[in-house]
Amino acid sequence: MKKWLIFSILAVSSIVWWSIAAPREEIRCCVAGSITINPATAQEMDAVDRSDDFASNLESISLELPAYDDAVFLREGNVALVTAHDGKIWRVNLADNTAAPLADAPLMAWGIHEDPGSSAHVYFCSAGSYENRPPQEVAGLYRLDLDSLAIEPIVLQVPDTTINLQQPVVYADGDPKAPELQADGGGGTSRKIAVCDNLEVSEDGRRIYFSEPFYYENASADDAIDEAIALAPNGRLWRYDLDTGSVRLIAEGFHFINGVLYDPHPGKMREESVVVTQTSLFQVVRFYLNGPKSGSYEVVIDGLPGMPDGMDRDAQGRIWLAMFTERSPLLTWVHQNAWIKPLVMRLPTSLLLSQTQKTGVVVLSPDGSKPLYSAFYKGPLLSSIASAVPASDGIYLANVALNNTNRDQAKGIQRLPWPSELQ
Repeated sequence: MKKWLIFSILAVSSIVWWSIAAPREEIRCCVAGSITINPATAQEMDAVDRSDDFASNLESISLELPAYDDAVFLREGNVALVTAHDGKIWRVNLADNTAAPLADAPLMAWGIHEDPGSSAHVYFCSAGSYENRPPQEVAGLYRLDLDSLAIEPIVLQVPDTTINLQQPVVYADGDPKAPELQADGGGGTSRKIAVCDNLEVSEDGRRIYFSEPFYYENASADDAIDEAIALAPNGRLWRYDLDTGSVRLIAEGFHFINGVLYDPHPGKMREESVVVTQTSLFQVVRFYLNGPKSGSYEVVIDGLPGMPDGMDRDAQGRIWLAMFTERSPLLTWVHQNAWIKPLVMRLPTSLLLSQTQKTGVVVLSPDGSKPLYSAFYKGPLLSSIASAVPASDGIYLANVALNNTNRDQAKGIQRLPWPSELQ
């Protein structure tokens, strides 16, 4: 009788735990099947791996600067603005190695970008805090006036669309079916932005692309981890047009869209395509907006050795990919064996984040197809690289972590001098 009672209690407890610990329905409904990760890319990366040189050359600039997600250099060259994890945008002067808070962002700023048309403005994505959001602060795309330090919301609402879970879509610029919210509110129903993650500003400064990795009400940090494991197709890319004030859907139905860059387009008025990172799928993808391939997409490179976060181009057009964390054998196995995902997503987030892994950078050719440089690191100076920002004296590595212990330790600035093979 006692054995039967113990078994019954364990069975009921397991059922209750399985129900309580389940990911939210928007993720649970859409867990991807097993995938095969291309091994060829790993071999190409091994051929250009410089991890030993990376570790020995890494420089640490001591500053009272919190961990940060992204940085942008102003036109004077030695001054950078960084989006710190204390919720503020900081001004860093590398001429005298000083840092001070500049502006208090709504929620917490993530990606940041200069305005090509005005040295007095920068744009940034704000959404970094999930739980306990102050009701007066909302996620969205914002502009900071560097003279007055005033912060102006640019996009807080986007068209309310329903993702086709079976078929991702890319809208060509000339496609009249593309959901678009007009400046006067026309264009159909709208909703609040859930997560404004990263952004890119067109060469002429008139269009801003920004990524929304997922959307649902009251998103939490736990949801972001579940998204990465499930490979749920909840990612969207939006574009704001400064000339018309409209917000247009560029693509939806992709996996955790994060970093975004426009492709070079010499001799043409505007970009024909943009590239994005699908962080949880270890890919870079290109969306075609104009030209013969408009309305389509292609995988530029897959099977990356880590989870790609932010992207930047250097003066030669090469793409610097921040590898937030390595693609571990365990994560690779989970993606190849999707049957285990319902269990993994029910494990405590603290347990999933407790394994310290390597972080690093990957450099690709300007079209994104060829690896030119790869380096990974595990040690006290870097926890998780969210962006790798090229500058004249090296590459500045935004150093964050998803657990508070490492985030408190990740202070100052880490810089990688230009690798000899890329100079």
